[in-house]
Amino acid sequence: MSFLDPETWRAYTREEFNDHLRALKTGDDKSRKRKKSGRAMLVLQESISPLDAYTYLHARFGPPNGLQTMFAKDDSDNLFHWDYYLKAGDLDLQFVGATEEVHVWFSGKFSDRKCIKFIAALRRDFGRVAREKGRFSSGLEKWNIFPNQYLAIAGRCADLYDQIEAAVPKVERLVAASRQATRTLLADKRRKSHAKLMAGVTTAPTELSVLMPVMFESFIGLVVVAFIKPEVKADRAAFDEFVRGPLNGKLVALFEKCSGFERPLAQNNPAFGRYWTVVNKRNDLMHGNVDPVHDALEVVYFDGKRPLFKTGGDRLRQHWLRLMDRYRPRDVLDDYVAMHAFIIEILEHMTPAAREGMENIMSDSQPGWDTKRKIAGRLFPDHVATVAFPDMRYDWQLRGGVL
Repeated sequence: MSFLDPETWRAYTREEFNDHLRALKTGDDKSRKRKKSGRAMLVLQESISPLDAYTYLHARFGPPNGLQTMFAKDDSDNLFHWDYYLKAGDLDLQFVGATEEVHVWFSGKFSDRKCIKFIAALRRDFGRVAREKGRFSSGLEKWNIFPNQYLAIAGRCADLYDQIEAAVPKVERLVAASRQATRTLLADKRRKSHAKLMAGVTTAPTELSVLMPVMFESFIGLVVVAFIKPEVKADRAAFDEFVRGPLNGKLVALFEKCSGFERPLAQNNPAFGRYWTVVNKRNDLMHGNVDPVHDALEVVYFDGKRPLFKTGGDRLRQHWLRLMDRYRPRDVLDDYVAMHAFIIEILEHMTPAAREGMENIMSDSQPGWDTKRKIAGRLFPDHVATVAFPDMRYDWQLRGGVL
């Protein structure tokens, strides 16, 4: 069978391709259904990679020659990126490249046993054209996908900010503005929103206070990854000293150590002082630093076991007011804005082109790094899309195994 003998495969001629187009245009519904029912599809996910399939086909038949290639946009946001129309004897054979899998269309039905033989024959033929395949592969751009920890942390910080911003006005309205808040808060508790309010003024500010400096340092790490000068990266000792040194020194040295900056960041920049205020709050929180006198929320006296508060008021109201004093959610919101203002300040020290590139990388959850050109970039759109057809047969489903 020609399907199982890759050496006999050939690309469509121009005439065959034009005949195929005419058939698609003129075929009625019944003929299209018959053609569809007479085809089988094997999906290669684990047995042969898209890289191996594409470089093999390109080495043998040149650039892709199918309709999906013609319709594909000139970017990475396509359901199908390339396809080959081939002839195996008198029968049609198509390879279609989705992002992380390859679809193989056969004329007629194909048993599991024949699919396994097909994959084995294709693998063996890689060796026959290994030189041509390797030569083409060596000219491809190689990108390493790396995680954008800044975006992950910034996303969590934004969620916490929204949670605090939604809770604080409600607490202020229910508590601070009412001297008799017990009845209102008890009703609110019965509506099951009490826990959300509590989290919004206690745990959310605590978590956000811890994460904000981490978010900022992750941003600086992303700047270094994307713009570190090659000669700095090549000197391992100097590079380690730069990236592991005190943050103040690292920020000032960005202009010297990284490309893309128009001017250095000055030590007396007000954003520095605002940043360290936030960091010191985080450090006090992380290390459990508390002064029981200076940080006191209230003074209470005891006659034996009888509490005597120095101030009076509605019990629940006083409790919530002390929570607001302890966790200071509005101050945390201001700190969050200050952190982003510092990030914007650093971006404004960059050239317009570098800033645009940096903002593009910042918004990408999985940016790429070109190992040859030493550049970072966005590889894929934000959304993830795939496609499934009826009767798709996956290589890992084949009885008898192929891996």
